[in-house]
Amino acid sequence: MIERDAVFVLGAQDPEMREIARVLRKDARPFFHAAKDGWLVSTKTAYEADGVMKLSRSGRSAQGVLLPREPAVFVECALHGREPLLRVDHHNPGDPGFEKGPEAFMEGSSLGQALRLLEIEPTETQRLLAAADHCLTAAYQGRCPGIDPHELLFMRASWRAKAWDRTLGDVVDGILDSAREVRRHFDSESGESVFLDPTEVPPDLAEGAAYAGHPIRYRQFFPNGDLKEMLKGATPEHIERFMEAHRAAGRRVYGNPHRGYAGAYMH
Repeated sequence: MIERDAVFVLGAQDPEMREIARVLRKDARPFFHAAKDGWLVSTKTAYEADGVMKLSRSGRSAQGVLLPREPAVFVECALHGREPLLRVDHHNPGDPGFEKGPEAFMEGSSLGQALRLLEIEPTETQRLLAAADHCLTAAYQGRCPGIDPHELLFMRASWRAKAWDRTLGDVVDGILDSAREVRRHFDSESGESVFLDPTEVPPDLAEGAAYAGHPIRYRQFFPNGDLKEMLKGATPEHIERFMEAHRAAGRRVYGNPHRGYAGAYMH
């Protein structure tokens, strides 16, 4: 059990991080969101934060203050000039969950680590969220103990439908259609399905690839202007080759071979 005066600082917003925030709020635990230059951090800036913010349930943000002597738990972020009491993370070497495989997805996921610190037993939905965030392809392939791939598909499709203002049926069809496309494009020699034209990547492609169980390499534009090339669902050796090739080209690279994903910023 972590002391009740410990302040959690949360990284970039995604379904897992939103659930961690919900749990902290319900347990009356103090927390902030990491910020950089007065804005909530993204996945790109989460480890370059220079401040914290409060975020209301309605989504309104306001500047926060993390006092110098307050014990802090950093969740998938870093704050310039500040060392945390504990880190909850699975993205970088040395993180508690970095080397955890699908069989230990609760210990590996940030949500699972947070729940353990708070001594809270996970619900079935939280287990699904943890498996999806830590090792989505493995979870869809039945490699996460106690995770039903069909329940996972329903939860993921429901979230995508709500997030993108689509019908549940449209999302499910999109995932299944993408899975078929990924299987059709699979190259057994390279061990991946490749989609490098970002203008032709359907919104459910990566989800469909995870559902199909095939490694996928694709490029995607992001709203902030970033173009990234990503490899997901691959073996550790495959991921390491991908990361090394992009490093050799001078690109900024991230990834975790143990969790089967990596990415590189193309510019």
